[in-house]
Amino acid sequence: MRTAMTAISITILFILMYPALPAAEDVAIKQVEDFSRFAPGTFPDGWKSRGGDGSSVYTIRSNHETYLEAKAIKSAVTIARKFEYDLNEYPYLAWEWKVIELPEGGDERYKKTGDSAAAIYVIFPGRFRPDNIKYVWSASLPIGTTTHSPYSSKTKIVVLRNRFSPLRRWVSEKVNVYQDYKRLFGHEPEHVKAIGIMSDADNTKSKAIAQYKNIRIMNK
Repeated sequence: MRTAMTAISITILFILMYPALPAAEDVAIKQVEDFSRFAPGTFPDGWKSRGGDGSSVYTIRSNHETYLEAKAIKSAVTIARKFEYDLNEYPYLAWEWKVIELPEGGDERYKKTGDSAAAIYVIFPGRFRPDNIKYVWSASLPIGTTTHSPYSSKTKIVVLRNRFSPLRRWVSEKVNVYQDYKRLFGHEPEHVKAIGIMSDADNTKSKAIAQYKNIRIMNK
């Protein structure tokens, strides 16, 4: 009897010391693009260019893993891939990027300096011009800055990194696009239409070099 009581006491003590872990929540992830399906040295098929020839700026590279490299020399070319989904189902967007060189004097608030070392666009439907959220690695603006493009108030800019962030090193990002859209536009978002990428240096007449990989959406 005493042995049984001792065993029960030990069991209770063990439970108190090491409570059961909660069941892991299901995290749903969908790949937007990891660039691994493309051959090195090519332009990613299925991505459309705006502002010029995308293949002159964006190239698939491989060094143990595959990524997209952007080398913008006094140029401003955006590429985008149609990727429609519901933000209520997948509110989060995640990716990895690396900046090699910042555009000299880039400041996204003004037309004469409006260059970004790296940017990820979330593009929404629009009757005349689509709403956009542009997440940027800025050359000068403080992290956390939100503003709008000097070219269109329908493009909202969110600064995630800047010149004080580590260069030449992969950095992981995860943003709540759903909450950002409501905060920036003041109403519920429609579905996402496309995801875009841009490194540009036309206004500053300089150079921006960055790399991108593993773009994905997730529910948590």
